Amino acid sequence: MMIKKICSLLIAFFILSGSLLFSEQIFQHITDINIEGKPVHMFSDDIFNRIFVVDYENEVVKVVDIQKQQVVKTLDKSSYPVYCSLSADYVIVSDFWGYKLDFYHRDNLDFSHSIQTRRGPGYSIVQGDLLYFVTQREYYLQVLDIERKGIYQEFDLTGRVPKFYMFDGLAILPYYDNYHTWSRDFELENSIGIINVSSIFRWNIEGHVKKPLNVVRIGEGKYAISGYLDNGVHTISWGKMGIEVLTEWEGHSHIMDMIRFGDTLIIPSMSEEQVYIYDLVLKSLSVRECAKGVLDVENYKDEYYVLCSNFDEKLQVFDEYNQLIEEHKTGAYPIKCMIENNRCYILCMDSAEINIFEINEEGL
Repeated sequence: MMIKKICSLLIAFFILSGSLLFSEQIFQHITDINIEGKPVHMFSDDIFNRIFVVDYENEVVKVVDIQKQQVVKTLDKSSYPVYCSLSADYVIVSDFWGYKLDFYHRDNLDFSHSIQTRRGPGYSIVQGDLLYFVTQREYYLQVLDIERKGIYQEFDLTGRVPKFYMFDGLAILPYYDNYHTWSRDFELENSIGIINVSSIFRWNIEGHVKKPLNVVRIGEGKYAISGYLDNGVHTISWGKMGIEVLTEWEGHSHIMDMIRFGDTLIIPSMSEEQVYIYDLVLKSLSVRECAKGVLDVENYKDEYYVLCSNFDEKLQVFDEYNQLIEEHKTGAYPIKCMIENNRCYILCMDSAEINIFEINEEGL
């Protein structure tokens, strides 16, 4: 009898030990940084361990020192800052209503100079010594020589482009207003503009994608595109004027983000409690349950991906087998997720904070 009791205790001990071992989490919450105001976007500088946060309420960009875990400076030369890009020497802020770009020295954050642009500068991408950016009150893609401090090239666009992509020497520009929500018809003839920035050859893709937002490179000269109101994913290829359907489904729209995760595309929805997974090799579509109101999805080394749920105010972690392995509570109204090195940052608009999680790959 005594031996049986000892055996039972040992079994219970090992079971408990195993459950404790496997309960260790990969994403471990370490701290929150108070931002104040109404933060709406963030950008990282891993060289100087900083995060730049656009504060909508105070119309400034706040600089967060990650090591000190506090706001250390405010960039205030813009009348309405909406976006930040980093070059080798500068932090570049798009001033939407000031019709200009404001440059700050990247090392000491002192103001350097401003450059006038067409009306409504927003999203921008740095490539070497060049800054590509779009304006939304005048429809243009402009190219700025950062060192020479001047705009030397511009391309007129046929509609508003809130964000764009640079792949394989191409600027791929989704026209978000191509599809009218209420009348259910196309406002614009084209849904995507493509420009070869070296040869200046350009062409347009007709409006098959409903409010396109996300472009993912899936091969040399081949790109997957999803729209906010789409019920599927399309592809475009270099040199082809048409568009092809990659995969389709019923329902599941309001797509705010899409990423490549290994050989799959991860496609969450803001309105559905599902995430769609398309296998690029097997050409198959599967679905998993997830939180509602996913605004952002991020990839960590093709080992884990995370969904940031705005409605449920939580962070969900999925593994390479598309299994939900962790959930974490966030601050109020999380609006942006970002993974840098071994940390995950969640920007919360209503609680005005950044939640920071350490990624411990040996957690399991």
